[in-house]
Amino acid sequence: MTTTVASLKEGARAVVRNIRGGQNLRRRLSHLGVHPGDTVEVARSGSLGGPVLIRVHGIQMGIGHGIAEKIEVETEST
Repeated sequence: MTTTVASLKEGARAVVRNIRGGQNLRRRLSHLGVHPGDTVEVARSGSLGGPVLIRVHGIQMGIGHGIAEKIEVETEST
């Protein structure tokens, strides 16, 4: 199922399929290690306005909800 990082629940894992954004956003996420084909895990969803904490390649990072909405992912089957 295709969705965005912002709509995933805590503990959910998904594969990045597309980044809907301009060159600057793609470059910024690339520098953070987020690329299409990578598996991301949501460590904390920040539903009360805080950042969305994700894990990629064993590194935990926080991203804003606006950026999380632009990262399209496909959820893994369990």
